[in-house]
Amino acid sequence: MTDDRKLNDIRSDIPFLKKGIYVDNAAVSPVPKRVQLASERFNTIIAEQLRDAKAIAQPCFDEGRALAARLVGSSSQNITYVQNTSHGLSLVALGVDWRPGDNLVVCEQEFPSNYLCWIQLASKGVEVRRISSPDGKLEPDHIRQALDSRTRVVALSHVQFYSGFRVDVACVGDLCSGSGALLVVDGTQSVGALDIDVGAAGIDVLVVSAHKWLMGPRGIGFASFSARALERITPWIVGWLSVNDPFEFKRTLDFLPDARRFESGTPNGSGIFGLAERLAQIDELGIDWIEDRVLKLNELLCERALRHGIEPLYRFERRSRSGITLLQKPGIAASEVHTSLAENGIYASIRNGAIRISPHYYNTFDEMEHIISIMASR
Repeated sequence: MTDDRKLNDIRSDIPFLKKGIYVDNAAVSPVPKRVQLASERFNTIIAEQLRDAKAIAQPCFDEGRALAARLVGSSSQNITYVQNTSHGLSLVALGVDWRPGDNLVVCEQEFPSNYLCWIQLASKGVEVRRISSPDGKLEPDHIRQALDSRTRVVALSHVQFYSGFRVDVACVGDLCSGSGALLVVDGTQSVGALDIDVGAAGIDVLVVSAHKWLMGPRGIGFASFSARALERITPWIVGWLSVNDPFEFKRTLDFLPDARRFESGTPNGSGIFGLAERLAQIDELGIDWIEDRVLKLNELLCERALRHGIEPLYRFERRSRSGITLLQKPGIAASEVHTSLAENGIYASIRNGAIRISPHYYNTFDEMEHIISIMASR
């Protein structure tokens, strides 16, 4: 299949694209029709085959774990479904056996989901070591300087939401391995658009919401736990499905041996069905192809912007780039530019005083040209 035909097929499966040019995936993504239908299929099973619903749904739940594991270099038994990033990260924050004198390291510019759950631990006597990322970059050296033998967790986002900087997580993973700290990564601004391998990078916990670059349903996501993380993190949100043989209705805290111990009660079946379908789509396309296209769109956008006197707020080398680009037009407020884009059917966001453009693989190079032409004409 040619790339043009492939792209046409991809775009025809995303109904919202009929409304305009959508380049706001770092905020929330459009949902493919295949994903919508998969989510609806679960509700149909519940409505029409209630007594057999669990047996019918289980293979899809299992397949979703397997596909999530394949995407991020994990294993099925290390995958748990979560409600969203805040939920997944809070499972970790609550589950570590914190002791007086322990500390954690987190960036001050992190998205609140990956910040608030950590700073609340100060009330338990945990020292919260806040580091800063100058010029939009979060480099391993910034983290190295904050580590010591009492550091239990280093929390960061693979891609910084306000700058688009892609952190060298493998280098940070080496630092954490050497110090004994758990590396906890928010992958919501990267997974689905960029390749990541938790094993190769030394990531202990990766948490992902489906509603951004994964282009999945709302209110569902997944987390990957390393063997080390499963040993050190105890579930504190506990329910009847956290334990072995739940249908014996026993009252014993014998946690499941794998990451399913963090799934405490009735699952979001509709969300899981949609997520599993979305993960299957990504598997079909190939994450390497997706990443290459996302980065090419990023490069074209920056190149055309500079040609028209529009300034990228940050310019990173290719290995540190992501799907996020922030653009400024000198002398024009971002709010005015954003209004012009909206009036021309272009969906973007304002972040950090600039226009944040976050195209995905379904976008076209012509769309990038059109976005810059609208910004240049303002």
